[in-house]
Amino acid sequence: MNNNNDIKIPDIIPELERGPLWLKEKRHASREAYNRIPLPSRNLHLWRYTDPNKFTMDREKAVDMAFNEGYDIVEKTELNHLQEGNLAALVTDLGGKTINFYGLEKLISKGIVVSTLSEAVEKHYDLVEQYLYRLVNSHTGKFEALNGALWNDGIFIYIPKNMTIENPIHLLRESGLANSVQFPRLLIVVGENAELTIIDEYGGGCQDENKVPSYTNGTVELFGLENSHTRYVMLQRQQPSATFYLNHRALIEKGADMLTITLAFGGALSKHNFGVILNGPGANSNMYGLLFGSDHQHFDNHTLHQHLSGQTTSNINFKTALSDQAVSAYTGLIKIDHKSKNCEAYQENRNLLLNKGTKAETIPVLEILNEDVMCSHGATVGPVDPAQLFYLRSRGIPHTEAVRMIVNGFVDNTIKQVPKDLQKRIQTYVTERLEHI
Repeated sequence: MNNNNDIKIPDIIPELERGPLWLKEKRHASREAYNRIPLPSRNLHLWRYTDPNKFTMDREKAVDMAFNEGYDIVEKTELNHLQEGNLAALVTDLGGKTINFYGLEKLISKGIVVSTLSEAVEKHYDLVEQYLYRLVNSHTGKFEALNGALWNDGIFIYIPKNMTIENPIHLLRESGLANSVQFPRLLIVVGENAELTIIDEYGGGCQDENKVPSYTNGTVELFGLENSHTRYVMLQRQQPSATFYLNHRALIEKGADMLTITLAFGGALSKHNFGVILNGPGANSNMYGLLFGSDHQHFDNHTLHQHLSGQTTSNINFKTALSDQAVSAYTGLIKIDHKSKNCEAYQENRNLLLNKGTKAETIPVLEILNEDVMCSHGATVGPVDPAQLFYLRSRGIPHTEAVRMIVNGFVDNTIKQVPKDLQKRIQTYVTERLEHI
């Protein structure tokens, strides 16, 4: 990590020369964009509460990766879920350097593709070239260009037309320890009338606050073709001194349905951008968020629903709970094109402050360019409801236990949206945070 915004990507590094000519051109275009584009202005509402300097890094000073021993524990848990039949497949990704696949036999026999991006570029050339860099590229932003230039290897998933994957595919991404740098990249294409559930989990990172933080800059591009059904679940549980940046963009076509669930618990500094573009009549997107911060954690989340077509619906329900001196900033944008008639869009952000010293900012924004729509938004920031607390206390429930019950009720609806094999772990993370209240 470095606070020098003049750091440039050299013109000769191994990552820029990986892949066929078209991919090299994309990488070099991303490098040129990163070197040319200035850091985002703090006057922009998307960066008002977070210093972009803190996401700059000097790749040449990064150390060789080492990984947290606790990674094996989570891997074994998910391998057990795979063996018990709760997962369709498991993919483990160590910093984009070592990517392993488990349980692919049945999927491959059905024509489903789950592979590294480097392999997919060779074996599924036409498909990958059509979609890779389409949503997140050198024109998207400085940090997106950084990923576009420097990703080492990523994951590619393709679900053919009319294919249903009943159980989730779980991606377990591990970041290196202090002063490591990684650029995970994910490309998913869900075919017409196909169905897929993805769990995209990010762990690891720097544990020691006295050392140089780890740096993770990730990109997700997700395409839901006509009448497809996609569930994408992101879990970020990185270590206390990790810096994490993720840009997620999805495009769904006519009649497609997408459920996006974002779960954030880890890292010292995190910025997450989640967006779904509705590109055909009947497209529907639901987005749930759950963030639980403690200690001195700093979270910055942005959500986007962009309605490019009429007769589309979207809903955002993002919840934040903060304790100790944690900080959260949320910005949400609903954008409806002037030709997109008969749309419905809703946005809600609720922030629960569990003690003095926490801070939450919320900026819900509507950008509506025609009148034939139904839209609303709401946001709240405040402590635990005194009336609820009084009700529980009056029935003999101790204060601390009453607060925990209220918080569990606050997050319960979001946790219920999560695949069952993951629900227990999420509830454990919430319980651990509540133990210190």
